[in-house]
Amino acid sequence: MPDDTRQAFLDNLASGFAAQLSLAPGIKICALQAGNRPGVALQVTREAVQAGQLRRILERRFEQALVFDGCFVYLNAQSALVIWHAMPANNSELDRILSRMLSLAGLQALDSPPSR
Repeated sequence: MPDDTRQAFLDNLASGFAAQLSLAPGIKICALQAGNRPGVALQVTREAVQAGQLRRILERRFEQALVFDGCFVYLNAQSALVIWHAMPANNSELDRILSRMLSLAGLQALDSPPSR
């Protein structure tokens, strides 16, 4: 994704706006409340999930628990794969969290951190 698009998304997310960013067909990052906790979610529709992807994600999540600490993996009511993380206290961490979520999902090819 273009650097300016990603940075604009992160800025909106940090400001509390209902932000959403499509990364590829069936794959998006968006703001998502979990109970009363604001967070960010990587959502992959059932049609876009690759064979064995959920198994690989769960293995990686538990084998590298410290690396992916704070990432929660589940299937939502529409059977979309969701990786959710609470909004950090320090909004400057959002970019790193987004990169970790994409890495956990095996979607590093969609990751292009904004230039600093």
